[in-house]
Amino acid sequence: MNVTYEQALDSVLAIVRVTETHSVCLANVSGEVLARDVHSDRNIPPFPRAAMDGYAVAWTGKEVERSFRVVGTVNPGGTWNGDPADSDCIKIMTGAMVPLPFDTVIQVEHAEVEPGGAIRFTEPVRRGENIAKEGEDVRKGSLLIPAGTLLSPHHVATLSSIGQWEVPVYKRPSVGIMATGSELVEPWEIARGPMIRNINSHFLLSALKEFGFDKVHYLGIVPDDRDRILSKIREGLACDFLILSGGVSVGDVDIVPDCLEACGVRKILHKVAVQPGKPIFVGESPGGCIVVGLPGNPVAVMVHFHMFIRPLLLKASGAAECLPKPIHLPLAKRAANKSGRKKFAIARLESSGGGNRVAEIPSHGSGDFVSACRADGVFEIPLGTVELPAGHIVRFYPIWGNFLSDEG
Repeated sequence: MNVTYEQALDSVLAIVRVTETHSVCLANVSGEVLARDVHSDRNIPPFPRAAMDGYAVAWTGKEVERSFRVVGTVNPGGTWNGDPADSDCIKIMTGAMVPLPFDTVIQVEHAEVEPGGAIRFTEPVRRGENIAKEGEDVRKGSLLIPAGTLLSPHHVATLSSIGQWEVPVYKRPSVGIMATGSELVEPWEIARGPMIRNINSHFLLSALKEFGFDKVHYLGIVPDDRDRILSKIREGLACDFLILSGGVSVGDVDIVPDCLEACGVRKILHKVAVQPGKPIFVGESPGGCIVVGLPGNPVAVMVHFHMFIRPLLLKASGAAECLPKPIHLPLAKRAANKSGRKKFAIARLESSGGGNRVAEIPSHGSGDFVSACRADGVFEIPLGTVELPAGHIVRFYPIWGNFLSDEG
């Protein structure tokens, strides 16, 4: 009996181990996974900070009733010390520390300079106005970024603010890539007659690079020959993950599962109730290498790198959240599912009435990589569902293109 996509993913995630940690410099940390909780080393803001250019006063509520003498100026990074009278103020710039006893900033637009240099304020002000209080954003010791966070540039800003120059992150797992099939040639080779170019490996290599996996070992193309497949599998099992494409279905030349078993790989699952990608194979070697065998069809490889393999790699990289995140959007047109399995249908996004709608892209099957290249992502048609009507809200995964949205 075929397992569901969810069962398959859960069962493999359960055996994925997190790799070791190391430190990287702040400039290179975006895209890495944080290995230790990060706490604030000081209050943020660390001092009462002027939120406007203006004049700092010790508030009495009578600021518009009298003139003020300017007794100093404070710029960002500067300080002022003195014993001001009630009618004294200091000129202050945005971001500067507001010194005691001053507790309110009146913006420069509400101040007039009188003959002789005194200042008169034209608008009343509330106590504490235009000052960011010390610690109002974050108190010292507060958790800023939890371990397991996939770091992005906005996290870099936070790390910078607390002086976290060397950042503890998880090491990325090593990944072996291998394609099987006597019909395959490399893109730089001439393809004649029944030969086709190796699309899958180069998609996987590029996708791994995009997501920051730099310890990748390309094992090349292996023809449908048992001894040569065994040799390359043994080489690939030295990696943390081995991803194969082709040779995992039920044809006469689909000998990869038998070869994996001969190399000591324990089968975890083979065949998943999903379209595309039903023949997916997953196993584990005695040395702990997780092997994922994908069918040779390019669309299945493209879809399941994002929907199946990337979650495994993220967990092995220490990520607390590794599952694909859908966006809920309406269908532009009805969508059918004849397979009876869960279907990941390739789709593009269409603008309609100020929002986005999901439009399935006509395809000739899981070998139609040209149609897949026109897609923005995939949407789900649930297991056992034959048809979804236009307007139905679907789970859309923006795994292609640059569509990044929080809509839905």
